[in-house]
Amino acid sequence: MRASARLLFAIAFIGGVDNAALAGSRASLADLLGQGYEVKATSTLSLTDSKALNEENITPTVLVTLQKGPSIAVCTFGAPFWELIGTAKNDPLHTPERCDVT
Repeated sequence: MRASARLLFAIAFIGGVDNAALAGSRASLADLLGQGYEVKATSTLSLTDSKALNEENITPTVLVTLQKGPSIAVCTFGAPFWELIGTAKNDPLHTPERCDVT
């Protein structure tokens, strides 16, 4: 049940945050971990749910939720990238477009 609650929170966070509010508040997963954020949860969205968020998605999506004090970050990765995160040619660990921070 807790995983379902986290997943609903992450979906609400991604869907409910105004893009203007996110301006300038994006970071890479590596930067967030370096700043002391802790991974609190990971969730996998099915391909159907991934497409509901963005019709261009062609793989399931992995959501990584991090926290540092009152600040929360949610990073999104295609499942294949997440599985190869340490070895991917286009390193998703250091890509700042992956994480939204509030």
